[in-house]
Amino acid sequence: MSRSRQQVVRMLALVPYLQGHDGIPVNEVAEEFGVPAKQIRDDLRLLMYTGVGEYAGELIDFDLGALEEDGVVYIRDADFMPRPLRLTSSEGVALIVALRTLRASGSGAQLPIIDSALAKLESAVGEGVDAPIDVHVEPADPVIHSTLVHALAEGKRVEIVYGTASRDDRTTRQVDPRRLFMENGHLYLEGWCLRAEDLRFFRLDRVESADLTGDDAADHEVEPRALATSFFTVGGDTPYAVLDLDPRAHWLTEYYQVEEVEQRGDVLRVKLFGGDWSWLRRLVLRNAGSVRVVEPASLAADVVDQARLALSAYDGSDTSQKE
Repeated sequence: MSRSRQQVVRMLALVPYLQGHDGIPVNEVAEEFGVPAKQIRDDLRLLMYTGVGEYAGELIDFDLGALEEDGVVYIRDADFMPRPLRLTSSEGVALIVALRTLRASGSGAQLPIIDSALAKLESAVGEGVDAPIDVHVEPADPVIHSTLVHALAEGKRVEIVYGTASRDDRTTRQVDPRRLFMENGHLYLEGWCLRAEDLRFFRLDRVESADLTGDDAADHEVEPRALATSFFTVGGDTPYAVLDLDPRAHWLTEYYQVEEVEQRGDVLRVKLFGGDWSWLRRLVLRNAGSVRVVEPASLAADVVDQARLALSAYDGSDTSQKE
């Protein structure tokens, strides 16, 4: 588990613990939670910005004088914690949709808890707003899903066999999981693929097997990859380009919306869709040397012009007139 996740879990447990141990020395709290006293002090300062609002009585507070001078923790203004939760009708319906979605994607061990919460919430919201809500999630193997949930919870590396929809191909990969999420009715695993040495998304209904390797997942310092260009609906007016992909760029068929994949030796010819022409141009430029534009000719010419401009910025020469 990452340090940030460990801190969130610890802070969620700190408030009820301190409510039952008011006036406890900070060193005892640190010993109880297995962290240095400085970490507990940092947690408490962060908790002071947490609550249900922004005014007195709505934020958790501590006696900083007692904490700094005597090393003793006194919690104040946390009485809102045990108050019954009050929801508006729209908030209740939103939670019902979220719980039904979670139920559709959850594993067997979670279902009784989800069903209990869902029944209580639907009863509290009432029949007046009980609109028919149907949540559809493409099924995934419950054993695979459970393995990935366990790997995420324990911070373990997994080995998966993954089938690529755009071509009849299966690959074995070792992955350091980062999160499970849902998009357009499909469950996805985001993880660092050791084979690609980069972040990848894997649809769970295309994962044929998943096994724990016994190794700890490494903490790769990378920015989360944006999803907007990967998950969109292709329409009649959606821009597309016909591209030839060298082996180094074959991963694009797994990550972006493609059709009409044709194998030409080691090269894949694909019809790849994008949000707009500028996005398609940037994609080709970012993968220069391994992606070539077959059509449209206007995009190929635009890529060449942009590449020349970029080169001129390095050598100071004007290459726009060169053939």
